[in-house]
Amino acid sequence: MSSFQLPLYILTEILNRVEDAVDISKCQLVCKDFRDAGKSVRSLRILVLNDYHENARSSIHMKSLSLAESSTAGSSNTKKVGGPTLPIKEMIVRFLKGKDCLLQLRLEIDPKLQAKSVREDERQKTDFWMSDHRFLKQCVNPFASTLQHLCIVDYGQQSIMRKSSIMSILSVTCNRLKTLDLRNMFIDMSDCHRMTSLTSLTWRCVKVNGAALRNVKDSMTNLSTLALLGVFGAEGGNLTFQHMTVLCLGLSTPAEDLVMNLPTLKKLQLKMQCPKNLVIIAPVLRYVAFNLEVPESSKVELKCIDAVPKSTSSHTVTESHINYSGQVEGAGLEELLYGAASFIPMSSLVEKNPNLKKVFLDIPCMTLAEDGRFLAPLKDVPLSLPSFDHLHNLRKLEVLNIGPGLWYSLEAKVDTLISVEKWPVINTLYLHMIPHNREASLKVLGLLLGTSVTSLKIFIHSSSPVSRDELATGIEEQVSACELRSGNIIICKVLSWTKSLDFSCFSF
Repeated sequence: MSSFQLPLYILTEILNRVEDAVDISKCQLVCKDFRDAGKSVRSLRILVLNDYHENARSSIHMKSLSLAESSTAGSSNTKKVGGPTLPIKEMIVRFLKGKDCLLQLRLEIDPKLQAKSVREDERQKTDFWMSDHRFLKQCVNPFASTLQHLCIVDYGQQSIMRKSSIMSILSVTCNRLKTLDLRNMFIDMSDCHRMTSLTSLTWRCVKVNGAALRNVKDSMTNLSTLALLGVFGAEGGNLTFQHMTVLCLGLSTPAEDLVMNLPTLKKLQLKMQCPKNLVIIAPVLRYVAFNLEVPESSKVELKCIDAVPKSTSSHTVTESHINYSGQVEGAGLEELLYGAASFIPMSSLVEKNPNLKKVFLDIPCMTLAEDGRFLAPLKDVPLSLPSFDHLHNLRKLEVLNIGPGLWYSLEAKVDTLISVEKWPVINTLYLHMIPHNREASLKVLGLLLGTSVTSLKIFIHSSSPVSRDELATGIEEQVSACELRSGNIIICKVLSWTKSLDFSCFSF
């Protein structure tokens, strides 16, 4: 049987696995069967390349080409063949026409186009503005009744200055939408209708109207995941989400008051400008990533109280205005990822959560270039040390993961560490480091190993002042000395890192 005699559903499944708009277009040129199968594709990715922008700005006129021939909705390996005579948005609309079975669509601006410098008059144009309401209506109209997953990464140079009614359009036309990921936009939520099917919402690098969070609460009552990453303009509010299990709060402008009642929340990340007053009520919270600097004028409350017992305990850290209401015996946080200059809030969280199993500690003071090269420590971030005594109360502690900023502080304050009489019992130790002083690094390592560690992973940055090779022999000696003291065999791995830390042991 030739490929052209395959049943239509098999050809359609092949195209669904292809996903890329250019490759699908090329497949549709092969034969009529593939052309028909392309109309039933369920998953599609359109990448608007930097080449199209350059061609649009260059006044080069070439023979009009079809979408497939010109790769107008391209992929990262598309060859530059000249600019289309039709505007890019019109080409995309033509390509999407007739695809009335689409379940998933990703429409993205090429990162190279996002990053490049452009002329000052670029913001006056709208030809690459993907959240334009007229363009959106034309795009989603063929598959509005089937679309379930949508991601749009807009062109920031044009989109950030223009309010988009994208939420109003989607709430009216796409009633089956389940997940929505919007980036690089100015979103107007004021006319958003109810979106009861939506369970996951992500906003990244977006500007919103002040009441946006309240609008989200009113229109998206069944959200289970909400990720706000680099969101500007939100004013806060008193919000309740009955079904939310994952929340990432990354507000880039401080809200005045933000109170959230989240009865089913299990995972919380706080990485934002601290509101004046932040209250999160989450009785079944288990995993917290705390990247929040709390000024003296602010107040943060994490109310994690089990619903069954009546009694609760609380601890107030007045120095940073952190109030933490902890759970009863047998409940509480299981994992804590903590990154801040002050460890006072960490002490409060640890003290009231004796069942923590995994802890990550760091100070956000190390700067890297875009390619991952180490630049320098931030001079305006104070170096401090956590109170390791608090970790003694964590009777279930299995993993301690230390980030490069805290490691830098440990090196600088190694003489203070020597005075620590007793180190917490830890089975698995992860160390991310950008070592500056070989002797200090090895001394810190010897102290942290203690007598209980049986698994050790050391990640040394690829452009550290002290290289991995320079530390290798000293690490072996410290591990051997610890094995002699404890009688344990330590499984040790020394690896490199450049851009990302290893959080694979955590549930986030």
